[in-house]
Amino acid sequence: MGFLKDIINHFTSPQHTSFNNKNGFDLDEYNKYNTEKIREFKNKYDLSNISVINNIPPEEAGKFPDGGKSVVYMPEQILNRQATEYKKDKKFDLAIACLKKANEMYPFSYYSYLRDDYERLVDMMVLAGKFDEAKKEHKRLDMTIGTKLSELKVLQKNTVSMGKSSFERYQKEIIDPYLDEYSCREQYYWLLENLSELAPKSFNGYRRMKNSKTENYKKIVEAVKRSGKEIDCLKFWD
Repeated sequence: MGFLKDIINHFTSPQHTSFNNKNGFDLDEYNKYNTEKIREFKNKYDLSNISVINNIPPEEAGKFPDGGKSVVYMPEQILNRQATEYKKDKKFDLAIACLKKANEMYPFSYYSYLRDDYERLVDMMVLAGKFDEAKKEHKRLDMTIGTKLSELKVLQKNTVSMGKSSFERYQKEIIDPYLDEYSCREQYYWLLENLSELAPKSFNGYRRMKNSKTENYKKIVEAVKRSGKEIDCLKFWD
């Protein structure tokens, strides 16, 4: 996530003596602290009630201007983890509500978040079969947050200017693999919407079968052709 470096620095900083004893980081104390803070937030807001989730003030994320003592109990992270639990139970409406609220909170947080963090909501909508909503949200994020590709290009420019990589190397190692993943994801989401009976259970499963050219993948290619399209030209977002 976009705040990973901040987290590492935050946890290991000398000023957080409550978690750093003479023998190093006190994991038990850290876990106890998080548990108490998470319980406090969940007691304040019933995360099993969509109406309650919708009405959580986004400013909750800004109540810890120094990041607090741990990123784990930050409100937007509690909502993210709760969404994951709901996903496991296929309670997609609750998962989507949690992620929508988390997205609203990101701008108020001490930590910085990237497009991938916002995109979790879109991915959850797709898994829930809410394809039109996912497309609208994806487009809205492109316009308001910016695209992942534009984000990577900014990083490419900065990385090259600092002498940490050449333009060509960054393109080959970072941007090209992303573009390949983006194309594969469009294919997989198109399959979920149009040929769900043939789509594997996960995106990673689809990538593996495509890379290995399995028999099931070949069946998918033929089914797509019968629909009048080519697998590598499928578009979900457009």
